[in-house]
Order: sequence, then structure tokens, then C-alpha cells
Amino acid sequence: MTRKCMGCRSILQVDNKDNIGYTPDINNNLCMRCFKLKHYGKLINKGKIQDNEQLINKINKKNCYVIFVSDFLNIYSDVIEVYKKIKCNKCLVITKSDLIPRNIIKDKLKKNIKRVYDIEEDVILVSSESKENIHVIRDIITRERNVVISGFTNMGKSSLINTLLNKDITVSKSVNTTQEFIRINDNGNIVIDAPGFMNNYYNDVVCKKIRPITYQIACKYCIHINDIVIASNVINNVTIYMNNKLDISKRRIRGVLDYTVRVPEGSDLVIKGLGFIKFSKECLVAINIGDYEIRPSIIGGTYED
Repeated sequence: MTRKCMGCRSILQVDNKDNIGYTPDINNNLCMRCFKLKHYGKLINKGKIQDNEQLINKINKKNCYVIFVSDFLNIYSDVIEVYKKIKCNKCLVITKSDLIPRNIIKDKLKKNIKRVYDIEEDVILVSSESKENIHVIRDIITRERNVVISGFTNMGKSSLINTLLNKDITVSKSVNTTQEFIRINDNGNIVIDAPGFMNNYYNDVVCKKIRPITYQIACKYCIHINDIVIASNVINNVTIYMNNKLDISKRRIRGVLDYTVRVPEGSDLVIKGLGFIKFSKECLVAINIGDYEIRPSIIGGTYED
């Protein structure tokens, strides 16, 4: 009889330590990869790399309602492009809502995401930690009865399912944790945890609430975010929405920078996989990486007290 890992749903096997599904004892409930992730937070095998187009096709063929999961720092065109390729009835769920800074009005955030990325479906903010709007997702599952929960890897998808259904799917900060479609019967409702979509960006996991950092940068100064350098050609107020564990600082410019990226007033410069920077004034920006995009700000200009 074929047994599957209770964490990632890979077929358990005892023959090859380097392949997914390996366990020293076929009677174990977890493969060695999930066991190490769950108990030690250690990734011993990157697992099977998913092909995004094939995964989209598999989801579309299931003809289920799709709950597509992302988080506040990882809303950008690549993610929305995949979301729009899913042709089933669906909604966009922004997880980890408890991390969103208090100065951001959540209803305005949802409206701006829909406007900026031309999304017709519902946008729902949820938190597995604080249980915000978990009841809304429960209602969707009860109403639709056949639901796929999908999204890019490391966005809180499996944590959401564990909270919703009181399950123990393997959760970690490592990418590509869910390896196969996990089918769960929830009192007659079918919930399917899909493998995560993959991209080339590091989706940083934020452990605590995001604390925006604001700088005024003049022509002689720039912002450093780890090895990323960003500068404005005019005096500008910029607010950084990223993981505060990153090495973020304001420094003097050294050398000659190339100011070629136009950022309109009130726009976000999105660093894919890390977060975004809101610029108050129109400017030309110098930036030393290519994994970025410019968008109208999703947080708008209105703040809570």
C-alpha cells in the first residue's frame, strides 16, 4: 500500500535519501524533509521544482473555486499575472494582515490593490495569527464546497489551511514546502492545498509587524537596503515598507549614479520579493538592480491617527 507524507504529500520511500519522500521507516507519517523542517527548521532537500504554467493548468482543470494567497509585501505584477491566468471563480487573499502597519487604512489598501492591478474579484485581508477574517474564508469554503488554496511559495498558504481546518501541514520559512496537491475533507467540503508557484525572487518572511522607515534624501544621499542602492535626483521623502531585519540605512553617495528610472509623485518603487518604497515627489531614480516595478501607491495618501 502506498503511503504519503502527512506534511508535503510526497509518496514515502526508503530507497533514496536524496529524493523527496525519503523516510528511514515506511511506517513514519512524515518524510525526512518534513520532519527536519517541522522540528528543526532545517531544509535538507529543495524538493521538486514546480513549473508555473503546468500548475496553472492543473488548477484550472480542477474547476474549483480558488483562494489565491499572497501577502502585503509581495503584491506585484508577476504575482498578479499568475492570479489572472487562473480562470476558475476566485478571490485574492492577502495573508499576514497583522503585519500591516497601523498607519495604513485596510479598506483603502484593498480598493487600491483592485484599482492598480485591475482586479474584479474580492480582495480579503486575513491573519492566521490574529484570526482576522478567518470566518470569511470559512464561509467561502462552506458555500463553494470544493476549494483550491494556491499562491506563490512562502506566502502563508499552509499556515492559513492549518488555522482554518485545524490540520498539521508542514509549515516553514523555506520555499517549496508543499510538494503535491493535498486533498482535505472538511465535513464534506473539499479543500485542496496546492504546491506553491515559484519565482526568482527571495520572498522574505517577516516575523513581527512591519515598521515603516521614512527618510528625506537629497542629491548627495542614497538609501542602502542590503546591497541595493537607491537614490533620487531631487530632495524627496521616501517611506520604506520592508522587513525591519534587513540592513536599511541612509548613506552618502559614492561615485556616479545613473538616474534613469522615472517615479511619478505618490508612487511605489517595488523591490520584488522584499517590499516597496513610497516616493512623495516625482523624480528620477538610480537603482542598481533590475527586479523592480513602478506603480501608483497601493497605500494612497490617507493615514490613520
